[in-house]
Amino acid sequence: MSERKINLRKTVNRLILLISLGIAAHIIFVLSTTEKSLLSYLNRLDVWHVLIIMGLLFTPWSLYALRVYIWSKFLGEKITYRDLLRIVITSEMASAVSPPAVGGAPVKAALLLNYGFSAGSAGFLLAYGVIEDIIFYATGILFATFLSIGVISDIKIAVGSFVSAHAMWMLIVIGILIVYISLLKSGRMPRQLKLTNYFSVGMKRKLVQFQSKLNEAFTDLRANFKIALQSGKLVMLVSISLLFLQWMARFSILLVILHAFGIDFDAIQMYLRQWIVYVTMLFIPTPGATGGAEAFFLLIFGHSIPKDISFLIVSLWRFCTYYLVLMMAVILYNVISFFFKPTDEIVIEEKD
Repeated sequence: MSERKINLRKTVNRLILLISLGIAAHIIFVLSTTEKSLLSYLNRLDVWHVLIIMGLLFTPWSLYALRVYIWSKFLGEKITYRDLLRIVITSEMASAVSPPAVGGAPVKAALLLNYGFSAGSAGFLLAYGVIEDIIFYATGILFATFLSIGVISDIKIAVGSFVSAHAMWMLIVIGILIVYISLLKSGRMPRQLKLTNYFSVGMKRKLVQFQSKLNEAFTDLRANFKIALQSGKLVMLVSISLLFLQWMARFSILLVILHAFGIDFDAIQMYLRQWIVYVTMLFIPTPGATGGAEAFFLLIFGHSIPKDISFLIVSLWRFCTYYLVLMMAVILYNVISFFFKPTDEIVIEEKD
C-alpha cells in the first residue's frame, strides 16, 4: 500500500496568486467599461453595507457545515463542527479552479475520508448533496417559469441563436458520440478505437482498482440511502431547508448592492433571476464560470437594472460573490490553521 499526499498549503499559496491576478483583471475591466463619473456610485457603499455583505458571504459556509454535521451525526461519523467548517472552506477554494459543475467535490471527499469517514458515508454526503442541488435548481426554474416569464423568453432566444449558429457542429459531435457508445455497448468497437488500449499497464491496473473501490463504495452508499429514507426524513427536511437559506443569503448580496446605489427593485424577481443565473453557470466549463457568469447576468438582468451602470453592478456583484468569497476563504483557512494546527496534507492510499 503506497500513499500519495496533496499539500493544501501549496494549493492555498497558488490560489492567492490566482486571486490576485483575478482581482487585478477585474479592476482593469471595471475601469475600462465604466465611465469615471459612474464610479462615484461606489462611495454609496458605507460600512454597514460592507459588513452585511461579509455576513451574507459567511452564512452559506456556516449553514453548509451545519448540514454536513447533522448528516455525519446521523451516519454515526465522529467529527467536530470546526473541522467541517474547515473542509467546507477548503472545498470552496478548490471550486475556484474547477468548473461549477465539478466544484470542490473531489477535495471535500478526500478530506472527509482523511478525517475518518467511511467511503459509503463520504459518497452518500456527496451524492445526496447533488440531489439537493438538483431539487433547488429545479425549484428555481419552476418558479421562474410562472413568475418571471420574460427571463425564460430571453434565455430561449439566446439559446436558440447559439444553437442555430452552431447546429452543424453540434449534430456532428452528437452523432459521433452515439456511434461510439453504440459500438462500445455492442462489443463491436474496433481495437484501434478503444481508448483503454492506449493506456499503460499501470494505468489499467489503477482503473481496475478504482472500479473495485467504486463498487464497494456504492454498496455502502445504497445502504446509507436506505437508512436515510427509512429513519432520516426529518434530517432531510432540515438539510434542504438549510440549503435554501444558504442560497437566499448569497442572493441577498445583490439586493444590498442595489439598495446602496438607491435602485428600486422587486425582491422576488431579483431572487428568481439570480436563481436562473446560477443554473446557467453550471454549463459554463471555465473555472468559476468566469466570463459566462457576467454575460448571463447582463442577459437576464438587462431589463431590471439601469443600463448606464449595468457593467458596474455586474462587476461589483461578481467581485462580492466570487473574488471576495475566495479572499475570505483563504483568510479563514489560515486563521483556523494557525490556531488549531490541523494537517495541511490530504493522504490518499493507493494499492501498489
